[in-house]
Amino acid sequence: MAERPEVFTNNAYLARRVAGECRFVEGSAFDVLVALRDRIHSGARLLTHPLCGNLRPYQQPFRSALLAPPSEGEPLSVCPSSLALVEEALAVYRSCQGRWALPGKIPAAVEEDYACVDAALMQDSLERHGLWRGAC
Repeated sequence: MAERPEVFTNNAYLARRVAGECRFVEGSAFDVLVALRDRIHSGARLLTHPLCGNLRPYQQPFRSALLAPPSEGEPLSVCPSSLALVEEALAVYRSCQGRWALPGKIPAAVEEDYACVDAALMQDSLERHGLWRGAC
């Protein structure tokens, strides 16, 4: 039986709506991308694009993604396309470093809106994998 996909996020609003475990990353959206890259180096592969929604990094304080864990019993191998996508996403963030919107550093109403946008972008993928719980 395949393991359940892993959810990585720095969005507490989304984390409360995930059925099951969620890997909550304290910090910026960039920190989430670093955590994704580290997990990909451990054999996981991306199920959602790391820049889902095409929101500019200096505007969106939240980032969430879904990973397929490495297959049990299989030799460790790094998925080249997953690694390339996350490295490209990191490069996009680095290109506007110093201008990032950070959780807790923008007006609460704006942060709440971005949290809802991030959750809405992930909802379909989470539903498809049986991980969406919906309302808190």
